[in-house]
Amino acid sequence: MKGRNPRYMPLIARLEEEDHEGVLEANRSFYRAFRQRDAAAMEELWASTVPVACLHPGQPALFDRGAIVASWKAILRNPSSPGEIRVVEDSVVVRGRMAIVVCREILPGAHLMATNTFVREGDTWKIAHHQSAVAPPPAELPAQPAAPRRDRRNLH
Repeated sequence: MKGRNPRYMPLIARLEEEDHEGVLEANRSFYRAFRQRDAAAMEELWASTVPVACLHPGQPALFDRGAIVASWKAILRNPSSPGEIRVVEDSVVVRGRMAIVVCREILPGAHLMATNTFVREGDTWKIAHHQSAVAPPPAELPAQPAAPRRDRRNLH
């Protein structure tokens, strides 16, 4: 906080702490909408005044809010989409009206690392970018046993 008046440091620190908690709550709301398959809540969480992007694992990037919302509605409607998702290791960086959360998503049978970028729209933190990708489990969790190697000579 170079160049700032020392008298304002406690006020700035308190505001940054409030922003930090607000961003974490917005991130929790994102995953709650996912778990509860709440399409209306998911749509409400996405920013509408800035460019947005979403990269679902193994899919092309989406840069249109309507396409992103439609993709989430399809995911939430799909009965084979994971209903269980736990978020751990969330790390937050807040800089002014933008914040980034990096976290681990634990799904049944999979670990993903996600980056969620939030922007301030009025008094509310809205998600402007979501990207997740498959990641190995953390070192402290036991790894899943490796699948047996398939004998390529046997076609069945």
